[in-house]
Parts: sequence; structure tokens; C-alpha cells
Amino acid sequence: MLSLARGTVMRVVEKRSGMQIVELKMAEDGEVAQALSFSNEAYEAGEILIVNTTAVRLRLGTGGYHLVVSKAEECSERDVAPGMWGHVMKMRYAPWQLAVDTVEEQESPYHSLFVRDDLTLEGTPVIIGELHSLLPVVAAALRQNQPEAKVVYVMPDGASLPVAMSRHVHQCKSQGLLNAVVTTGHAWGGDREAVTIHSGLLAAKHVEKADVILCMLGPGVAGTGTPYAFSGVQLAEVVHAVSILNGVPFFLPRISFADPRLRHRGVSHHTMAILGRYVLRPVVLIMPKLGDDRDSMMAEQIQSLYEKSHVVVWGHSASEDRLSNLEQQYGMAFSSMGRSWQEDPVPFFTALLAADLTKKSFSFSWKSVSADSDCYASPNNLEALGLFLTRNEAQL
Repeated sequence: MLSLARGTVMRVVEKRSGMQIVELKMAEDGEVAQALSFSNEAYEAGEILIVNTTAVRLRLGTGGYHLVVSKAEECSERDVAPGMWGHVMKMRYAPWQLAVDTVEEQESPYHSLFVRDDLTLEGTPVIIGELHSLLPVVAAALRQNQPEAKVVYVMPDGASLPVAMSRHVHQCKSQGLLNAVVTTGHAWGGDREAVTIHSGLLAAKHVEKADVILCMLGPGVAGTGTPYAFSGVQLAEVVHAVSILNGVPFFLPRISFADPRLRHRGVSHHTMAILGRYVLRPVVLIMPKLGDDRDSMMAEQIQSLYEKSHVVVWGHSASEDRLSNLEQQYGMAFSSMGRSWQEDPVPFFTALLAADLTKKSFSFSWKSVSADSDCYASPNNLEALGLFLTRNEAQL
């Protein structure tokens, strides 16, 4: 299904970097609707736009927005997404394919950096997670813990493609919680563009000088109720890239005790499928201590992950006061899967714990366990790091 329609511009509701929200009167039924535009051009009242209405007609999670394709009456050739040197196409062979300025290509000022075959993440911690809604919580806690740290978000292409779709990215950058954004694969619109997740991670480290990298899917993930077909499967590739590139993979699990679906209760079947079946390298798995029978439930759920050499670090959950204060400072509500943190606090406590333990990991001496700086993510090294974090998790 690909549904297209015409709408007449009534007004521009909102305009921010990389995106506009346009209010339209639809030609077919006269209804008033809103559409997202990622084009760098102005819209005037009375202009007619062609919009993609597919997701709204299917009642999918786009926030109720149509998507602008183009102006219906504009026939002259124009560049609505200008660049500098880019020849790499994203969204290839789709009607909205565009050339972007990738960091790796020959005309890029960073090309010589990516020619090197010895480039690594040099032990940089990478927090990997499925839920985009937890991005601001992690970023806010990292900034609280380490005000001077450079935090870079690397967005894969397993969910939304234009990064401007994310209000959280826009708010995090305006609040100074993120220093830069790198979009990878077919995702686009970041401060830096990269062809692969591997070069995107390296760009975060060597171009943007990241101290901590966040790699979470964008908004708009897909799921089918199966362990094979959900957007989070892409995180296995992210784990492998971080490990192979000599980073330290911290995995933020999907946990909920308010989700009515049994497969997502406690530790989600998504997390179990990713770490239990698809990931071939160990991670540091962050698990919250809740102080009640939910702890034993989660411990039983993840028991099989120890056989995969994953290093599980349990930590005390944060206070509700801290989460509330961070939310107030952030300026937007913390919510996930349609639930506020008050309704389902555990995902947010886990996100805070990930930020806290990442901060604590900077005190770990890698030389105490290995003189080899090329194996940060080896099972032995991660096990030693996990033991260090477990002994010190109560201290920030």
C-alpha cells in the first residue's frame, strides 16, 4: 500500500532544524491534517502539496502525521536538501533518495582518517539499547554525572530514517545533553553522515571526539510478536561492531512491569532473542535491583545468558526524586511505549543505572587485567570490568 493525496497549506505549525510541521486541508474529504516535511524550502498558505498518507490510513505510530512528498505545482528543478561534497545516496532508488555528505567518501575532509585499517574505538563505552524513549534519560544522567564528557548519539537505520523525526534528539541537543549526532546506513540528517554503523561509531570517536557513545534505534520501531522480525534485531550488528572495533558494549535491556503483553513482562523477549541467539560477542548487561520478587523473576529470565559469556551487572535502582528532577530539567516528559515513568518506572531506572555504571567504568584500570589494549571487549576483560562495577555500583 502506498497512499498519496493532495492537501492545501493552511499554515506552518512548527519549524525546527531538519523538519517542519505543516497544517493542511485535504482535497479529498476537506479534513484538517498535519504533515511532516524534511525539505529545506518554505511553504505558503494556499500552496498545494502531495503527501504520503499511508501510515495514517493504517493507523501506525507516526504520531498522526502525513509526510510531504513535494509541492504539486512546482515543476522547476530545485535542491531541497543541499550538501557540500556528497555523492553517497541514502534511501536509494526511493522517490526521495538524496545525496548526503558522508564522512568516509573521497571528497570528505575526513577521508584520510577512514583509509586507515587500524582505526578503533580505543575502549570507548557504547550504551546500546532498543527503546528511543530512553535516550534522553541516559543522556541527561550522563551529563549530570560527567558535565564535561562529550556524548555522541549514533543512530542506526532500523527504525525512522530522518533523525529530525525525533523530538528527543532535538531537545537533547538544545539542552546540551548531546554534543553531536551521527546517522548511519539509510538514516540521515545528523551532524555527520556515515555509510555503515562501523564507520558511524568511528566517526563519533575520532571526528566528534566522543567520551561516551549512545547507540539506540530511532523512533518508530517495528515488531511482529515473533523473535525474528523486530527492529531490535539490528542491535546484534551494533554489538558486533562495537566489540570488533575495540569498544566496550554496555547493553540496556528492555524491561517493563506494566506492559500487558506477557512476552514483554520483566525482561522482554526482544532482549532475550538479541542476546541469547543473535549476538556472538559478550556484552555488559545492565540489570536493576528492585528489592522485591521482581528481582528473582528477572534473574530467572536471564539465566541462560550467562552461558553466552555475557557479563551481568546488577545495580540499585535510582530514586524517583532523581528521575523527577532530571525530567523537570529536561523540559519534556519521560515516557515509553505510551506510559509515563510514574506508570512504569523500571525502564527509566535501568537507563539511569546504565549511565551511572558507564561513569564508574572510567575508574577501571584495564592494565590491571590485560596489557593488551586491543581486547577491551574480550570475555575476560568484560568479566573483570563487571566485577569492578558490581563491587562499586553503589558509589557514583
